[in-house]
Formats: sequence, C-alpha cells, structure tokens
Amino acid sequence: MQADFAAQLFTALSQERLSAYQSRVSNDGHVNLFSHYAWNMALSESLYPILQALEITLRNAVYDAAKNHFGRDDWFNDQTIIHHHYNQTTIANAKQSLARQNKPIEPDRIIAELTFGFWTSLLDRRYEQNFLYPIIRATFPHLPRTDRTRQHVSQRFNKIRDLRNRVFHHEPIWYWQDLQQQHQDMLEALGWISPQMKDLVMTVDRFDDVYNNGLDNITKQLGKFC
Repeated sequence: MQADFAAQLFTALSQERLSAYQSRVSNDGHVNLFSHYAWNMALSESLYPILQALEITLRNAVYDAAKNHFGRDDWFNDQTIIHHHYNQTTIANAKQSLARQNKPIEPDRIIAELTFGFWTSLLDRRYEQNFLYPIIRATFPHLPRTDRTRQHVSQRFNKIRDLRNRVFHHEPIWYWQDLQQQHQDMLEALGWISPQMKDLVMTVDRFDDVYNNGLDNITKQLGKFC
C-alpha cells in the first residue's frame, strides 16, 4: 500500500480506533488492516435494515398493545405503570427534545423520540407483572406459546440492543463468531412481531453476501492503491 495513502488513513481514523483492529488481524501489511476496517463498515451497513425494522416494529407493537390494554394513548405518563427512574427520565428527555424543536408534545411524537433502550427495558423483570405480562401475547403474536416468556424475549432483545449499539457507535463487529447467528436471530425476532415486516426486510437484506464475500472483494479494491 502506498505509504502516503496509509498515513492519511491513520490520520483520518486515528491510531486509537485502529488499534481495535490491529490487535485482531494478522500483521501482514496495511491492506489487510484497512480491508477489515472497510469490511466492518460494510457489515454494519448491511445490518441497518433489520436493526431499523426491529426498533420501529418493537416500539409500535409495545405501544399499541399497552394502549389497548390500559385504554389510553398516553399510558407512559402514568407513573404507576412506568415506575422506574430511568424510563421516566427518558420520557422527560423526549418531551424536552420535542419542545426544543417547537413540535407538539403528543403521544405519537413522544414514542418516536424514545430510544430503543427504553423499549427493551420494558422487557426487564421489574415490568413483568404490571406491564409486560398483560401485553406480551399482543406484542409478540407469532412467538410460539412455549417461548412466550419475559426472560426469553428480554434475552433476545437485549442481545439485539448490544449489537445495535456497537453498529450505531461504529465499533468493530466483524470478529464476532456468532454474527451470522445473530442476524438470523434478529430476523426470527422480527417475525415474532410481524412476519410481513420480516418479508419486507428480506427483500433488501444482503448481510449473508457481505459476510461471505465482502472481505475478499474489498481487499481486491484496496489493491488498486498498492
């Protein structure tokens, strides 16, 4: 690889960020290092459709199920329902964000502002009896009955949240040994809520191609700069 090209990439990306890659790739030149960095970018991009669909679909499914159960569209304002400090603070921050944007503080807008972490936290044990138990079937209508437990869905969506956070914060994921399985688990989880959304995502999903062929193709492209 041209020395100046490599030096400019080190400057643009920083040694600190690249160190997470250098510790895991074989020490056979800059092409291999930057190929893995670009491959990680491509993998993250290929996971965006399923991550986006999961975040939106889970949010709407929980909201609609709770609205129907509690009989009000602002159920999240009831502190006997949403009783944990983290969730109450997140709701307050969402309202403040809307106010700063001069947008109406309405239920539909508030739920769109709430984070994925907020929605997955509603699957925690502290919400099992008073919140999740009455709505779990309506939220996950296609989840097999034998698996329809708080612990099962919480474990799945917390793992999804961890992957989502790494992708959205530009962290390395290429070396995860179970990345293909996690991709399949996400598609399955989406199908628990909406098989139609799963079908929609699969029309644009290209994770398998990127995972199986991406590194070699990227290395060949970077070879132009050698």
